[in-house]
Amino acid sequence: MGAYTFNKNLISSSGLKFIKLFGTGSNEGFSFIPDFSSYVMITSWKNDYNRKKFIDENNIINEIITRSYKRVEIKIDPYNYTGSWNGINPFKNISSYDGGKIIVLTRARVKLNKLLNFLFNTSIAARSIKSQDGAEFYKGIGELPIIEQATLSIWMSEQRMKNYAYSDKNHLKILNKARKDKWYSEELFVRSNILSLKEFN
Repeated sequence: MGAYTFNKNLISSSGLKFIKLFGTGSNEGFSFIPDFSSYVMITSWKNDYNRKKFIDENNIINEIITRSYKRVEIKIDPYNYTGSWNGINPFKNISSYDGGKIIVLTRARVKLNKLLNFLFNTSIAARSIKSQDGAEFYKGIGELPIIEQATLSIWMSEQRMKNYAYSDKNHLKILNKARKDKWYSEELFVRSNILSLKEFN
């Protein structure tokens, strides 16, 4: 996926407001060892017409789709967000929680002098989510190995996510340590309703 990161035919598509390509780690994404079978693309569009045209007609995305044995497409409705991504927040939106499943995106740029501290501590929190009730999916993803980190997780409800985020001892320990030691030069947190989730084989 990295070979396409700066491809003009991909990043200059009509109506495209935001695009990021990610690799993933093995072991649910929380590993130094890459998962070469799984990649993530996050995009934001001016309208759904442009998005559909991109998928139907863009040569690069169709090359990626052709090489894939499975594709999962999730359309989201962001309703809670804080922070920035490269100085902007592409998830700004007027909405509210609709009572169903949600997808959560967390993203951070780790300071170079905080990497070892970050890696040691986040591995503990990563293990804690595996046994968490209500988490249907979780994956660590990244723009750049280690430095540009993000996570995606799908929860049965917002309350289930809050039960983990605000009650799990390991998770709370990491949050407090990150703030105290100032691990990140930039971070972003987004909660979104899931409008649709489709699998293509």
